[in-house]
Amino acid sequence: MSSFFKRRGIQIAVVVTAVVLVFAAITHFSGSNPVSVALRTALSPFQHGVAYISHKIQDTTDFIIEMKSYKEENERLVSEINDLKKQNRDVTNYREENERLREMLDLKESLTGYSTVAASVIAYSANNWYDTLQINKGTLAGVNVGNAVITPDGVVGKITEAGPTWSLVSTILNPDNAMGVRISRTGDVAVVEGDGELYSQNYCKMTFIDKGSSLIIGDLLETSGSGGVYPSGLSVGAIRAIDSDAMGNLNYATVEPLVDFNKLYQVLVINGIN
Repeated sequence: MSSFFKRRGIQIAVVVTAVVLVFAAITHFSGSNPVSVALRTALSPFQHGVAYISHKIQDTTDFIIEMKSYKEENERLVSEINDLKKQNRDVTNYREENERLREMLDLKESLTGYSTVAASVIAYSANNWYDTLQINKGTLAGVNVGNAVITPDGVVGKITEAGPTWSLVSTILNPDNAMGVRISRTGDVAVVEGDGELYSQNYCKMTFIDKGSSLIIGDLLETSGSGGVYPSGLSVGAIRAIDSDAMGNLNYATVEPLVDFNKLYQVLVINGIN
C-alpha cells in the first residue's frame, strides 16, 4: 500500500513539473514565432481547464470564508436577540411589579380609619398549597393573630400565627376559615367558608343562604363586616355554581375567590383602627 502511494506521488510530481516547464517554455517563447504559436495553440484547452479549476477553487474558498463570516454574524445576532428578550422580560416584570405596588398604595389610601402593613408572600403550605401561606412581616411590624389580609382584588384570609419577622395566613380556601358575606346585587347575607373538596380547585363554599334569596351565577360577594375581622365592603368572590334540593331550596353555592392565589405576591394586613 505504501509503495502505491509512493508511485502516485511520483506521478503527480512529474505532472506538476511538466506543467511548470511547459508554462516556462511558453513564457520563454513569447511573441509570434512559430514555436510560440504552436505551443499556445496546443496548450490552449489545457490552460482553459486550469483557469476554470483555479476559478472554482477561488469561488469555493470565497464561499467558505463568507460562510464563516455568516456564521459569526448569525451567532452575534442570536446573542443580541437573547439579550433583547431578557431586557423585555425585565421591563415587563418591572412594569407589572410597579402596577401591583401602585394598586396596593391605592388600596391602603382607600382604607381610611384603618392602619395597615404591606407584606410580601414568601412561602406556601407544603401540605395544602393555597390554604396557608407565609408573609415576611410579623409582630415587629405590628402584625398580630386575627388581622385581616387583603389585596386590591379582594380578601386573602387572616393571620393565624405571628412571629417577630413572619406570619402565617389562613386563606379563605382553608376549611377552618369562615366569614360573613353579603350578595352585592340583593343585599342578602350568608357565610363563605373553606371546603375540603373544593379548595384543590381554588374554590370555597357559601352556606347559610336565606331561603328567599334569588341567587344567580356570577353574583358578586363582599364582606358583611360581621365577626369583627374584615371591614365591610371588601370584595370576596363570585358565584360559579348553585346546589339546590328537589324542592328548590338552596343548599350551598360554589364561590370562586377574586384573588388569584397562583399570582399572589404582595398583600396588605389590616392591623388596627386609627
